[in-house]
Amino acid sequence: MEVKTTLKKVVIERDKEMSSFKNTKGSGIKNGAQFLESLRDGRVVFYKGERVKDVTKHPTFCNMANKIAETYDKQHDPDYQARMTFIDEDNLRCSNSYLVPDTVEKLESRRSNTEVWAKDAMGMLGRLPDFVASMTVGLYDIRHELAKLNPDLAKNTEDYLNYARQNDLCLSHGLHDPCMDKSLRPTDDPDRCVRVVKERDDGIVVRGARFNTFGLFSNEIVICPTYGFKEEEEEFAIWFTVPCNAPGLSQIAREGYGGRNPLDHPASAVYDEVDSLIVFDDVFIPWERVILYREPIKANQLFRSGVMHWSSFAGGSLTILRMEILCAIAEMLATTSGVIKRPEVIAKLGEMCTYTGAIKSSFELAMIKAIKTPTGNYKPANAPERRAFTTMISERFIELVEHIGTSSLIFLPTAEDWENPEIKEYLDVYMRGKDSSPMDRHKICKFAWDICGDGFGSRQQMYERLHSGDPNVMVANAWRNTDLSNARKLISSFLDLDGNY
Repeated sequence: MEVKTTLKKVVIERDKEMSSFKNTKGSGIKNGAQFLESLRDGRVVFYKGERVKDVTKHPTFCNMANKIAETYDKQHDPDYQARMTFIDEDNLRCSNSYLVPDTVEKLESRRSNTEVWAKDAMGMLGRLPDFVASMTVGLYDIRHELAKLNPDLAKNTEDYLNYARQNDLCLSHGLHDPCMDKSLRPTDDPDRCVRVVKERDDGIVVRGARFNTFGLFSNEIVICPTYGFKEEEEEFAIWFTVPCNAPGLSQIAREGYGGRNPLDHPASAVYDEVDSLIVFDDVFIPWERVILYREPIKANQLFRSGVMHWSSFAGGSLTILRMEILCAIAEMLATTSGVIKRPEVIAKLGEMCTYTGAIKSSFELAMIKAIKTPTGNYKPANAPERRAFTTMISERFIELVEHIGTSSLIFLPTAEDWENPEIKEYLDVYMRGKDSSPMDRHKICKFAWDICGDGFGSRQQMYERLHSGDPNVMVANAWRNTDLSNARKLISSFLDLDGNY
């Protein structure tokens, strides 16, 4: 079946196509060296107009790759292994990121593992490996709903979870479509959304592009469009998985922050997860990798209601740690500048800690009130107010750090200045802080600027605000999912109302 397309080019049959992953047993958890080697797979990555031969050795990307490798090594460390891994039914040791939480104890194990990943990421990687691995658990959890649409494709969720778990895949996912002319429907401009351009006996061929985070460091990408498709837009409603080295798949990375001098850019020198534009230039996807197909209404409904239960759990852990770090660096700025006892500074620190405490309380309550899904797995209770509140206060956090740090975040020397003895003589005098060495004061101020004012920090704050989509939708969902029936009944009874409100 040929699918209509506005492009003149025809689908080219590829000589090289991905092999089947079914019935292939992996070796369980990776170590850091194996993770790094898995990224040297011939993938197509472009950066600043040039092809990147090896992301693990590129100066802009290597620090991030090596930092993630350190966490993979922890899976083999006796001090962490029990916390981060489990033995599956095939007697393989696997990551808890892929653990199906069919008991409350397993849900707690997932949380404990997530906290290791989040701590190693300093709360800065919105799409760290644990996040998208959790999506595969979510897809598996709704397999019975998917089976009502297509039993064969629904079975793929189970097969893929098993494959990803036993091969300890590092996954990313296509966040959303490119920001093109949003006034047009996909039928008006098919290039807006990834779409099927050909159906074959053995699979489909897809064309289009998606935004992605962490794709440069992942083994495979999960694509689950959440756009509100209409019934006639079937060719755009597709969920599938794809290796990063699939023929026809390219990634175009945004300008990176990594690889800079860590004395000037302590956070971004390491923790730049890198966003990219994934281009599908007629990429063949075997049926075994397709999870949902030509179901435009259900594509939106099922994703929102089931896939992200445990990924949002991972996102919550990251958000809390990021807020705690922002609170702590604000306190350290105040301490080393000698203003920690000023009432207005105390008020600002108290405001930040109030927000952080509210988010943490919501997170803990969701764990305490964990509920069973229809398939018998435990998930944190829904807490739409947590993400809504985060979108509302994320910008305020940055503002408060800047108000406490004031000009100390801007008037800073560079790493090269410290290496010049003539300049360092001045810096040792004029960069001192209260009970702080000049170098410590420099590092504290640079870190604060890096995560708040620098391009990296601005990207982090924007990502936090847009983490789960449109902030207005997140806030609206807090109202839509809050049960006010008891309060309405009390008011109606008290006022002796005739109507049903």
